[in-house]
Amino acid sequence: MSPPAVRQQPTAAGRTGGIARGIADEAIAVLRGSFPDGAAEIARIRSERPDRPTVVVVGETKRGKSSLVNALLNRPGLSPVDAMVATSTYLVFRHGEVNHAAAVLPGAGRPVTIPIDRLRDWATELGELPEGQPPPRMVEVECTAPLLTNLTLIDTPGVGGLVAAHAEIALHAARQATALLFVVDASAPFARSELDFLRTASESIDLVLFAVTKIDAYRGWRQIVETDRALLRTHAPRFADAEMMPVSSQLFERAVDAPAPEVARVLRTESQVIGMQIGLQSRVAAKADALHDANVLRGARSQLAAYFRALAAGIAAVDPDPAKVAQMRADRERLVAQRRSDARTWQLTMRAQMGRARTDSMLDVQREVRDALHRWRIEIDRADRDSLKALPREVDAVLQATTLRVFDRILGRLRSVTEVVLHQMFAPDELEDVYAGLARAPTIRATLAPPEARQQTVEDKIVMFGGVAAGLSAGRLVAFVPAMLGAGAASVVMAPVSIGLGLAATTWMVFSRRRVAEKNHLKVWIVEAMTEARASLESEVASQFIDAEHTLTLALDAAVQRRVDALDAEVRSIDAALKLDAQQKDRRRQELLAKQAVIRQVVAKVDTTLQTLQTSGHGAQAGVQLPALGGGSA
Repeated sequence: MSPPAVRQQPTAAGRTGGIARGIADEAIAVLRGSFPDGAAEIARIRSERPDRPTVVVVGETKRGKSSLVNALLNRPGLSPVDAMVATSTYLVFRHGEVNHAAAVLPGAGRPVTIPIDRLRDWATELGELPEGQPPPRMVEVECTAPLLTNLTLIDTPGVGGLVAAHAEIALHAARQATALLFVVDASAPFARSELDFLRTASESIDLVLFAVTKIDAYRGWRQIVETDRALLRTHAPRFADAEMMPVSSQLFERAVDAPAPEVARVLRTESQVIGMQIGLQSRVAAKADALHDANVLRGARSQLAAYFRALAAGIAAVDPDPAKVAQMRADRERLVAQRRSDARTWQLTMRAQMGRARTDSMLDVQREVRDALHRWRIEIDRADRDSLKALPREVDAVLQATTLRVFDRILGRLRSVTEVVLHQMFAPDELEDVYAGLARAPTIRATLAPPEARQQTVEDKIVMFGGVAAGLSAGRLVAFVPAMLGAGAASVVMAPVSIGLGLAATTWMVFSRRRVAEKNHLKVWIVEAMTEARASLESEVASQFIDAEHTLTLALDAAVQRRVDALDAEVRSIDAALKLDAQQKDRRRQELLAKQAVIRQVVAKVDTTLQTLQTSGHGAQAGVQLPALGGGSA
């Protein structure tokens, strides 16, 4: 007879995980009947679990996210980095036996393989996609970096500025996160857009790590960190005591070209990248199960809080303040009246502001083109042969960067126009919807045609024949001198020398003339190219303002209508409550209060379990072997 099976005792982490799953079931049960969207969101978070824990790197544009990703992977230049490059889709970095990249295209059944050295074209605003090819939804990259053995990294677009699509892409990527790595830099504190994004993205993410980049470039980075903490205490108190990890991607990258191993070791240590690599492994990869449970609880808490607020609004509507009701009705009538009476005023103000902004943007284009033309003429005069060959590609890249620079200024001016036109009617948070409607990426992506091959002219032929004649004359003169001195043998010896000198002189004259002609040809091309670029940019600017004026008009009407509809809905709710007698009101209030009491009980359990998970460091996951990390070759 076989011995009885011994029941294995669950670990503390296992018991906490079981409790977390039970609380999530309770939250779904509370929400399912009256708040079904919240119940569905908790179920989504629980069901969507990647095969490897995923760290999503987020932050405002130009904060150094891609440089940090490259440093963490020890792959300089892998994720596109450039002073004027902005990531426009998100890049998913997974472990693979060989380096490989594939783009996930809209409507495509499977990813399309792309050259890994062309990630800049497929994933950034300055990229050059094949003609007619829409931008990819995401780009998947496999590489042999040790960090990716137990982790997946996702590099996202910047969340700042007016391009609402970038923030949406980053939020979509954040929904896949086991943990967030929020990147700020040492040049400036948190921007408002970053704090807003942090609050939204962390609604279902429990662990958020903060990286402070560019500490090598800004000596006052510690003061910036203190300012960031103060902002977090005010706007996102949950993260007031979060760890801020200083790091320098540039120092880590410079270690690759260090003159000695000792110098490379010092640079890697000072960069603090290795410490962050170890931190991601120990705090995320080794604790994926507990982090997933914590994320489910964090999402449940957010949804329960939203339902609690909805119940509070319902309680307020049961026994409304007469003064508040009268104020709401007056607000509605004022909005409707203003939409009728002030439409003409808004339109005239908007057109005046738009005209001024359009003029300033046109002057921007003229100044950018004029400065670029002056700069490139000087560069052509200084350039050697190899630089001349590379010139068309460099001009094209600068033109694309100029387009984005002009576009950013246009968006800033459109935002100012919006504030001038609408600030009297709308609060700052209400204006964000209008801003999002204005934002669209520039459509100009024209690649400059390379200069045509220079045709040989009559002047070239004259100079060539003149050079030949001059060279031969110089050679004869060299041979004639010994003959005049009576040195016949010397004249025979000097004959080949004279021929060589003649050919050398001819070659030098022809080569010099050709170099000058090539530079003049490129100067003519650069003038033509920049003239075409100016026309394209001016056309794009005009198109932007035409579309923006139309969009702003529609956004204004839509915003007013949304506000009227919201007031109507609240007034209807209050009117229905006013028809109830005292007993019915009391019964309705007690029903809503009872539901709030249930929510409080579940939220208390959530908070207790989250605190247990956090106190234990989110637990430790067995079976995870941490690979060797650092700055050595991998």
